[in-house]
Amino acid sequence: MRERDDLHDVYPEWGEGSSAEREIRLKETGLERRVTEYIGDLPFLWLDVDDEPSPESDRAYIERNALALVSNYRTDPIDQRAGDWLGMHSPVPAIRRSGLWNINHVDESYDPVFLDRFEERIAETASV
Repeated sequence: MRERDDLHDVYPEWGEGSSAEREIRLKETGLERRVTEYIGDLPFLWLDVDDEPSPESDRAYIERNALALVSNYRTDPIDQRAGDWLGMHSPVPAIRRSGLWNINHVDESYDPVFLDRFEERIAETASV
């Protein structure tokens, strides 16, 4: 939002590092609220993958392959993001190119077998 709404002068430290001093955090409250409202309006879907988090877990496998599958990073976009998508204003090229905020695995290929495992997890989640 800072980039899209040209708020660099108002929030010069926003997004730099993961822990700012208390004074800076208080100054950024307005922007944080705007971001929270924006994110709160986005649709989402959750998938029940009840295993221990690790690089070898089902949740990591599904996340890695889902990101690789929907990424536009190395391909012509199949599902071009709308011009008003907030990520178009990101200073991070991988976000703009991939069309995703989570840029882990966006430059990888997905394993087609993942779709079977994903389908199984969807069925399990639907039965919960």
